[in-house]
Amino acid sequence: MLSKSAEFSCEVRFDPEVPCVIMDWRGYATKAAFRAGNERVLDAIVARRAEKLLGDISDFVLISAEDQRWLNETWIPQAIEAGLRRVALVQPSFYFNRVAVESVIAKLDPARLEVGYFPDLAAARSWLAAG
Repeated sequence: MLSKSAEFSCEVRFDPEVPCVIMDWRGYATKAAFRAGNERVLDAIVARRAEKLLGDISDFVLISAEDQRWLNETWIPQAIEAGLRRVALVQPSFYFNRVAVESVIAKLDPARLEVGYFPDLAAARSWLAAG
């Protein structure tokens, strides 16, 4: 059984003041849970015609190599097609997830999707609101 801090959750909401979709990932996600959570994020991007995404992944444990490929080959192209242009990420506290996230971001074309890393939610939100 996972400890309380490792229990998986993915909350998705919209902040009209920025405006942006906010995703808050916590714990460890199975492949199915990870992809289902990302589909909810994509649905929110489409529904809100959101160009900005704020991701609090500070307590997210790990993205598998297979899910990293899926993000790069499937999800991110769909999100860009839906209008996503700017992403602010609160840095993961788990080292291996930080490496996984950086690996995914390194494969992106910054002309199509701008990504910034931040130490906390307030800094990430401020960067998105300013741009």
